[in-house]
Amino acid sequence: MFIHPNYLWQARPAALTAGMLSLAFVLSACSHSDTAAVADPVRPAYVATARSSEEALQTFVGDVRAARRAELSFAVAGLVTSVTAQVGDVVRQGQVLASLDDQPLQAQLAAASAELQRSQAQLAEAQHRVERMRPAQQADAASATEWGAVQLELASAQAAVNAAQAQRQQAAWAVEQARLRAPINGVVSLRSLEPGQATGPGTPVLAVEGGGRELVIQVPGNLNLKPGQAITLHGQGETWPSRVLRSAERLDAGGVRQVWLAVPEAAQLGSTWSVALHSLKRGDAQAGVQVPLRAVLPGKTSQVGSALRLAADGQTLEQVTLTLGAVVGDWIEVTQGLHAGEQVVVAGALALRAGMKVQPVVAKL
Repeated sequence: MFIHPNYLWQARPAALTAGMLSLAFVLSACSHSDTAAVADPVRPAYVATARSSEEALQTFVGDVRAARRAELSFAVAGLVTSVTAQVGDVVRQGQVLASLDDQPLQAQLAAASAELQRSQAQLAEAQHRVERMRPAQQADAASATEWGAVQLELASAQAAVNAAQAQRQQAAWAVEQARLRAPINGVVSLRSLEPGQATGPGTPVLAVEGGGRELVIQVPGNLNLKPGQAITLHGQGETWPSRVLRSAERLDAGGVRQVWLAVPEAAQLGSTWSVALHSLKRGDAQAGVQVPLRAVLPGKTSQVGSALRLAADGQTLEQVTLTLGAVVGDWIEVTQGLHAGEQVVVAGALALRAGMKVQPVVAKL
C-alpha cells in the first residue's frame, strides 16, 4: 500500500503530542499520589489520659526522724578542745559531748569574783558607818544631812554588791556552757565540729535523736490532712497502716506544709517511706481534671494554655484551650477545656497540628 510522505509528516506530530499528553497524565497522577502521601503522614504521638483531681493520687516521700530530737549548739563562743561523741553513739542525758577552751571564761569568773568581794567589803564598811551614826541620830546629835549621806552610801554599796553578784553568776554560767551536754537520752545523729575549730553561739554542732519515730513529708498547701486521719505507708518492702500525727499550720516556701506521720518504732532513722494521697479532698469545689505539665502549650497568661487532644475517632488531633489551675507535682489542674478520660499529646506537640492523623502511643509517666 502506498502512503503519501506528506501524510506521515502530518501524522507524526499528532502521535507525538498524544504520547506526551499520556505521559504527562501518568506523571501528574504519580505526583498527586506522592504529594498526598507526604502531606498526610500518620505519625506516632505519645499521649496521656486526663485524670480526675478527686481520684488522682500523688506519692510523697519522707524520711524517718525521732519524735524527740535535739539540735545542740554552744551558748558561748570559743575554741573546741574535745569532742567525745561520734555519730551513732548512744548517749545519756547530762553526758558531756564536747568542750571549749574555758581559760578565758575562768579568767572572767575570777575577775567577777574579785569584784564581788570588793563590793561586799564596801558594803560592810557602809553598814559599819550607819551603825556608828545611829546612836547620834537617835539622840538628835547628827544632822539630817549627815544621816542621809550614810544611808545613801549604804544603798549604793548594796547596789554594787547586787551587780557584782549578777556578773559573777553570768561568768559562772558561761564557764558551765563551755561543756556541751546531751539534753535527752538518744543516739548522736549529727557531728559538725572537730577539736581546734572555733564556734559561735547558736551554731548547730551536734544532734541527738531520742525516743519515738515519725515520718516527715511535705505536701501541697491545698492538701489538708487532719490529726488522726488513717493512711497507708510503703517502705522497706512492706505496707504499714499509719495515721497523721500533726500538720504545720503555716506554709513553707513554695506553698508546701510539713506533715508528721506515725511509723513503726523499729523504723531506722533516716530511712525513706512513701505514701500515696489524694491531691485534693473529695468534693473539693476546685476539683477538676489534671494533665501532665508536658501536655500544656503556654498561652498569653499563666492561667491559660492549650493542648492537642485526640478526637472521638482516636486518631485525629484537635486543639483545645485550657483554663489552668494549681500545679500538683508533675501535673497541673485544668478547670475548663478537658474532661477526665480524654487523651492529650504529651510529647512532640510542637511538630504536630490540629487535623493531623496520628498513631497514639501511651506514654509512661
